[in-house]
Amino acid sequence: MISNKRNGCRISSLVLLICGVLLVGCSSSAPKKQKSESAAAEPVAVAAATVSILPAGPATPNPYLQNKPSVSSAVAQQFANATRAMRNKQWQQAETLLQQIVAQNNKLSGAYLNLGLVYRAQNETKRAEEAFSNAINANHTNLDAYNQLAILQREQGRFSDAEANYKKALSVWPYHAESHRNIGILYDLYLGKNAEALAHFEAYQQLRGDGDKQVIGWIADLQRRLGIAPKPKAAPAATTEEPPAAENSGDKETSND
Repeated sequence: MISNKRNGCRISSLVLLICGVLLVGCSSSAPKKQKSESAAAEPVAVAAATVSILPAGPATPNPYLQNKPSVSSAVAQQFANATRAMRNKQWQQAETLLQQIVAQNNKLSGAYLNLGLVYRAQNETKRAEEAFSNAINANHTNLDAYNQLAILQREQGRFSDAEANYKKALSVWPYHAESHRNIGILYDLYLGKNAEALAHFEAYQQLRGDGDKQVIGWIADLQRRLGIAPKPKAAPAATTEEPPAAENSGDKETSND
């Protein structure tokens, strides 16, 4: 049984990532959820090891990070002030600054993403969902916006919508480790799709290549329940993705389901 998985995003940790990349969003995870013991019985016969769901060949660059927007020094300073306010949990000040930024340029996807995080921190779910949707509309390659939107939908029990947004993120860039991690949690804890969860957790580990002990435990548990013999370690896939957000260290299902 996989327990203590984090789904949601720790806003304070997300702010750390926001400070690291101008107008580029943070990765996501999710709120803690205990898995029920009443899961359906799994086959006990040893099955063939799962095959990697990652595309063959070398990883491509993250398209969102490859196309960072050009902004004026004034906007850059506004954004820095907004992230500082977020770090200090000065939500009203951060909201005002971010609204000023998007009023000047409604194509700055990262500003919408951060505005959504501000709303989420204040439990303004509808406004957060709208902001995350605006972030996607402004830039369809904003992978963190898909993940943050999916987290909100999962928390509302809208599992199909959440799954669709994780899949959209992976269709944009199949090497996004956090999307694999989060959809794996959705499949395991909420949809009972254990084989799919295992495949995505293994993809996450292959992309990270750092031996995430928590995910290793989830993989071992799923292999046991599915009757799959552990397979040898695969070489990590080299990616140009930036290091995961701080919120991904510790518990599981971000906000980095």
